Amino acid sequence: MRIFLLLGVVGTMAFAQTSLVLYSSGFALVEETRKFQVSAEGALELFGFPEGTIWDSFVVEGIDVLALRPLPTQAWSVTNLLGKEITVQTEGGAFRGILREVTRDGLVLETEDGVMLVREYAWLRGPSYTPPKAQALLYYRAEEPGEKELRFRYLTQGLSWEIVYEAEFSEESLKLLGRAVIQNETGVDWQRSKLTLIAGELRGPAKDTGVRALAMALEAVPGEAFEYHRYDLPGVWDLPQGRTALPLVRATLPATKVYQFTGMAVEVRLRFTTPDAILPAGEMRVYSEGIFVGASTIGHLSKGESAEITLGAAFDLTGKRVQVKRERLGENLFRDTWRIELFSAKTENVVVEVVETLSGYWRIISATLPYEVLDAQRVKFAVPVGAGSKASLEYTVEWHY
Repeated sequence: MRIFLLLGVVGTMAFAQTSLVLYSSGFALVEETRKFQVSAEGALELFGFPEGTIWDSFVVEGIDVLALRPLPTQAWSVTNLLGKEITVQTEGGAFRGILREVTRDGLVLETEDGVMLVREYAWLRGPSYTPPKAQALLYYRAEEPGEKELRFRYLTQGLSWEIVYEAEFSEESLKLLGRAVIQNETGVDWQRSKLTLIAGELRGPAKDTGVRALAMALEAVPGEAFEYHRYDLPGVWDLPQGRTALPLVRATLPATKVYQFTGMAVEVRLRFTTPDAILPAGEMRVYSEGIFVGASTIGHLSKGESAEITLGAAFDLTGKRVQVKRERLGENLFRDTWRIELFSAKTENVVVEVVETLSGYWRIISATLPYEVLDAQRVKFAVPVGAGSKASLEYTVEWHY
């Protein structure tokens, strides 16, 4: 492979509209068009790209690409001032001269009085620092020289999003406003960009492999969102560095407040369904009667799914779980009797769901209330508790390993 490096024909570029596809796991797919002045063949300096650009994901359309050479990122050091006039402040005063060398013993400074070695200094001042602009060199061949629009597609680290829900619970409904909170740590302020947000669990790309040069070939731009749900935000958006919140989801869902006891505190839970809405995973902050009442997280929910979140512990409901009796019926066969007592200081009647986790292979042989089997290890009792009173439940279970 021949690599052409023609310093006299390094291209310039102008920026056009960008399309960003953001994933919650901390990366993005970028598609953008930039205008360049190109020659018949040569090298283009690429700059203004994200710091986390994965260069070996780069695809370019519009010219015949021969190779891409990412340039190493260099941190600033005193050696950047070699050959330049600087001022060095020491305990003995300030000295001005040309910095000729940086050694282990100190700075070699050429002054009007001759060369001096500055071993220790408090600070130094020099000309303004201009970081190198070029991040990569793109070697190309073009059929027609002149101004061309080139289309770039690449992956980058440093762009991610999450959703935060503000939810208002009233009677039997939950009103949601989901905001997409976008985190931009790319070092680039994106302007007038089309945004697509992808909800779903997928493996992200590996970090850039640090290749020194790689051959390029044209590829098709991806279309559908595969097995994930996508949100195409209308219009164009500015994404400065830092955090930006954009409205994404509005929905009103049927919801019910429930009390549940699993052996510790009586928990306040919110149970809801998503008949027509698709909800990406995120934090849900719930308000009711003008106050904040709790927060929790939800997983990805498709249409028609049910979910529940725990908001906290009930202030005026308490419970106690007591083992009344244990019998050993055989080598690995046991019979346990449990009593659950619930106490209410409320002014209205409530129902508390008591969820019991059972060991081994089990069967309930007696219970003072009906129960529902939730799964292989859990059952649920619905226990009515009167206002300002207490209620109890007792059951006996046989189980073995």
